[in-house]
Amino acid sequence: MTRWVRSVERHIGASAEVLYALVSDPDRHREFDGSGGLVTRTEASTSERPLHEGDWFSFDMNLRGRYAMTSTVIEAEPFQRFAWQARPHRDVRGWRRMFGGRIWRYEFEDLGDGSTLVRESWDLSEEPLRFMMMVGGKAAMRVMDRSLALMSERV
Repeated sequence: MTRWVRSVERHIGASAEVLYALVSDPDRHREFDGSGGLVTRTEASTSERPLHEGDWFSFDMNLRGRYAMTSTVIEAEPFQRFAWQARPHRDVRGWRRMFGGRIWRYEFEDLGDGSTLVRESWDLSEEPLRFMMMVGGKAAMRVMDRSLALMSERV
């Protein structure tokens, strides 16, 4: 773990294929949202699933106020890794425009018995205000723990 990355892991009783299908489909993100902040997926660059590198999707959010984020897929290695980078939606105004660039990453390690070790990471290495955001590192780890617990329940 680097200075700007926080990660959690969980052994989940499902294949990497099933888990990859879950995280690479933004229409299913609310199923495992540990923050409780995803309101509605509002836009997507494609209806094809799974998403691929360069595809994007937007969500209305409600975490300490309402706003919207657009996430671009930056890593899409089937059954191995899926990541997106979140930035304020083009319609967002005011102080929330200062934030953006954090990366949410899921990595899947097939354990050979039908189960998978899943690692979720919160990566601030490209977040302009990472010094300020890092204060939320412990809260982000709790959210990721909840996300992986929900993911385990859904599959």
